[in-house]
Amino acid sequence: MMGYGYAPDLSEGALKPPLFQSSTFVFQTAEEGKASFELAYGLRQKERGEEQGLIYSRINNPNLEVLEDRLAVWDGAEKSLAFASGMAAISTTLLTFLRPGDSFLFSEPVYGGTEFLIHHILPQFGVTGAGFMAEHGAAGFRKAAEAAQAKATQSGGRVGAIYVETPANPTNGMVDIALARQISEGLASTAGRPPVIVDNTFLGPIWQKPLGSGADLCVTSLTKYVGGHSDLIAGACSGAATWISPVQVMRTILGTMTD
Repeated sequence: MMGYGYAPDLSEGALKPPLFQSSTFVFQTAEEGKASFELAYGLRQKERGEEQGLIYSRINNPNLEVLEDRLAVWDGAEKSLAFASGMAAISTTLLTFLRPGDSFLFSEPVYGGTEFLIHHILPQFGVTGAGFMAEHGAAGFRKAAEAAQAKATQSGGRVGAIYVETPANPTNGMVDIALARQISEGLASTAGRPPVIVDNTFLGPIWQKPLGSGADLCVTSLTKYVGGHSDLIAGACSGAATWISPVQVMRTILGTMTD
């Protein structure tokens, strides 16, 4: 991991990654710029062998890409995104998949910032949640799924996501991630199924890999045990490219990436 994701030949042969403080990067042609922006804004799929070009540090940056490549390895993910904080990762991810009229499931308790987002911010966008206590087990989880489906039907939306914090903050309550995946598949419609999003902050990628247990996306506050020294504010979201790509577009527009 000491050198993973970094190619010295792209940085004048420097053994360690230089700090790239540039806000903007140069295109060789206008056509190259157009192609890069189309990828960054999700307007088309990558062609075979094509890589996202450097554009603007709100979108991508060499240091950001090295960090994300390493985070993906830790999480066992196809792709990872770095954010300005854990809440930036959580908020951007939920806003990606939830629309006015939608409902979603969430485990309780959750981190205080997440709780405020669920109960005070998302309702302003017409999104409602159905919570379940971790200790109520499978029966409580399925009851919440029924409540979420009823809310979505009433408001003309859908169940847009399943959000699980395990272990929970501050009780260490555990939620069955594989069960969350089963419930997600049971809620599938013609528009697809709701993603299972797991907050893995309390265990981190060393002790738990949610993606291997059925989660679609894994969000983490890097500030806590991954950073470990109370000198860092950052967050991450990892998963398959299918789920990560729309989150990356949302991050590009909101500007919630880490510096």
